[in-house]
Amino acid sequence: MRKLLLLFLFSCWSLQAQDKSGITGKPDTSFTNYSALRMVSKQDPTIRLAEYQSSKSKVQSSVYKVIGARKLMVDEYSISSRKLPTLVFFHGGGWRTGHRSQHIPLAKALADRGYRVFLVEYRLSTEALYPAAMLDAQAALQWVAKRKNVGEIYVGGYSAGGQMAALLGSVQDENTYGKGIKLAGVIDVDGILAFIHPESGEGDDSKRTSAATHYFGYNKVVGEAIWKEASALSHVTKGDPPVLFLNSGDDRMHAGRDDFMRKMATFGIHTEYYTFEKSHHTFVLMNHYFAQLVDRMDRFMKKRLVVGAEFKTIQSAVDVARPGQEIYIKNGIYREKIFVDSLKHHLRFVGESRAGVVIQETIARDIWRCSNPDDYGAGVLNVKGHDLSFSNLTIMNDYGFNAKSDVTIPCLNEAGKETTTTVQKYALPREKGEKEGEKIVRVDGHQFAVRTMPGATRLSFEHCTMRSGGGDTMSPWDVNTGMYYLNDCLIEGGVDLYCPRGYALAENCTFVCHNLSAAIWHDGSGDEQAKTVLKNCRFVGDPGYKLGRYHREAQFYLFNCSFDKNMADAPIYQSGDRVLNWGHRVYYSESHRDGGDFAWHKNNTKIKATEMTFKSIFGEKWKKIIYCINKIH
Repeated sequence: MRKLLLLFLFSCWSLQAQDKSGITGKPDTSFTNYSALRMVSKQDPTIRLAEYQSSKSKVQSSVYKVIGARKLMVDEYSISSRKLPTLVFFHGGGWRTGHRSQHIPLAKALADRGYRVFLVEYRLSTEALYPAAMLDAQAALQWVAKRKNVGEIYVGGYSAGGQMAALLGSVQDENTYGKGIKLAGVIDVDGILAFIHPESGEGDDSKRTSAATHYFGYNKVVGEAIWKEASALSHVTKGDPPVLFLNSGDDRMHAGRDDFMRKMATFGIHTEYYTFEKSHHTFVLMNHYFAQLVDRMDRFMKKRLVVGAEFKTIQSAVDVARPGQEIYIKNGIYREKIFVDSLKHHLRFVGESRAGVVIQETIARDIWRCSNPDDYGAGVLNVKGHDLSFSNLTIMNDYGFNAKSDVTIPCLNEAGKETTTTVQKYALPREKGEKEGEKIVRVDGHQFAVRTMPGATRLSFEHCTMRSGGGDTMSPWDVNTGMYYLNDCLIEGGVDLYCPRGYALAENCTFVCHNLSAAIWHDGSGDEQAKTVLKNCRFVGDPGYKLGRYHREAQFYLFNCSFDKNMADAPIYQSGDRVLNWGHRVYYSESHRDGGDFAWHKNNTKIKATEMTFKSIFGEKWKKIIYCINKIH
């Protein structure tokens, strides 16, 4: 715990009194949205002030602090009375001018996205010198924190307000300006992190008194200790909240940011920044940048959606999820079919534990397709979205585990008819003895645990179990743009239990095969370089199971894989008589069978396992799902 700043200030003031000549007792109204527009429009006549007219939010004004006859106000914007994630926002104006009302469009836009937003008034340097503004800001946080409808609290601000917000975040565990409030994060919009810094423009009083000198009542020579003490850069500790920096193209408004981020990194605290290139310092008030500004603030503040608590089903969480969010699933058996449509992207699905979170449904592809036009819905997890990650989950299609025998059902769809099949049109297979208008549904037929559709790409699965009693258990199917990564997964099923199209990498996975035709499959016909790569994987299965096959152009690489003694002496083979342009491309390196190797899986490639990496396989096509910008805290 640092020594209280107020005690420090007292000792400084005892040496030299603050210069109070800048206190006029009257508000400085020189900085407004319109004055900012007049200045910027000289450079860009097309620019306009930010507007937001379609808000559903309501505003309520309250007094949060009284100093003598002075009442400090806060305006609250929200669309609901229930508990919401909250942003407390401070306006800019060089600590001397400006007004909370300048950010009404921002408050309304964020309120419409599900946040409770408070725009805060604080004493300016025309009224009282530092630390008055910070005492007010901390008092506002304390006032907000006592409200029952406030969720996790973020603090933010623009320019001078951004500097204050960053400082509030850095001293939240120090009680410097009063009792600290635990913050979920800080949003600093073009506010400096250090008053005295090589990058700072503050403190030049050669032509006129600088804003900071007015603010402190000391110039930076006499008041050096106070100037440093009031800088967020001086307070970085391991207990600080994550910070988002949104910056203009004005470099002096970033003073100390990079040093601040480096300090935070030493404690493993997340920081991120985005610069609106070539923008003026007042970009936050302009319509040209407004939508992106709101989006980036929204992404940073998104909270985790918890299934098993605030959501009863996974699908209900998916339905309201926005890019960058995490859907956290508590232990339980979820009997539901999940649809992740094409508008859902950059989401994380995280289970509490792999064995504890079981997503289970009974689905035979043939039954589904007899009354539906395609496979979207034929699996337990059905995906059209992109840039998704799944971890610590068990996904099970139990049709084949429960069915007693094959059944014949009415089917007026494509099954039982001659159908021309293209690469991306997946016709149902015909069974021997099928009649038109009927479909034989086999106990071990296609049963997707995971079925992804064209357009669903850059998908990762880690520490997951996918099980079915039939074929095609894990079916990520986009032959043209598909990219799939699996690590430490177990996949169990029948024929072609793992059958990716496009590019795929599976590491440290286990494949359990209950079929004699093939365990793995690949379709790389969309791109000559497409491949399925398996590294450090284990294959087990029923006696006589075959390793793999393909129907179209394919390319397999198996590195350091192991096969149990039940695997048949049968190499990966082409099924059907399709003419291939790129030939038979199946490669092995250091892959061995329990009880003795077969000749066909001896080493036949010079490529080393260390060369076949995530980057070399997917290249720049995949920006790996790390969520630097949208990190969940």
